[in-house]
Amino acid sequence: MIEHIIFDLGNVLVNIHPHRTMDQFAKRCQYSEEIIRSFYLSDLHLGFMAGAYTPENFYQEMIARFPCKIQIEEFQSIWNKVIGHPKPGIEELINQLAGKYHLSICSNTDPWHWQVAVQYMKFTQLFSHFFLSFEMKMNKPRSEVFKFMLDKLSTSGEKCLFIDDTYENIESAERLGFKCIYGQDPQIFSTELTKLKIL
Repeated sequence: MIEHIIFDLGNVLVNIHPHRTMDQFAKRCQYSEEIIRSFYLSDLHLGFMAGAYTPENFYQEMIARFPCKIQIEEFQSIWNKVIGHPKPGIEELINQLAGKYHLSICSNTDPWHWQVAVQYMKFTQLFSHFFLSFEMKMNKPRSEVFKFMLDKLSTSGEKCLFIDDTYENIESAERLGFKCIYGQDPQIFSTELTKLKIL
């Protein structure tokens, strides 16, 4: 019986727009989009999400790799353009589930992006736990992320439903017994939750 529902953040709860940030950096710092794109999900990017760098250190490392006369405030502003507004229909779905299940967020994210996402999501008070990579010091799809969640929630995988848009994360959760929904569309989530008799 499902007791816990755990949502990914980007492309599940909120829209994300990596191209906005990459385009802005390419124009502002006069690099080709290909060079800027090579950074996305690089070791430095993944390290920032895994809490290996403070925001200030991340900025300094980025400027060292991609020399650009840009102050940290402008850098942060461009970086945060990745985070969009909540997906249409997701707040209504969260409201339907709140009170019936324990809701959590599990996301590969960084302090800057999380700060923006919380401002956009007016429904975060409906979640009881936030498993954020930069706080856990590890990223999905590592199995340790899901083991950590089970320990903190004092539960088993069979009592958890995990919703994510990255198949490697889904596979990692399924190996620990989680039921999973793969996708990006709140309507698909609703359909699958209904099939599972959760809605």
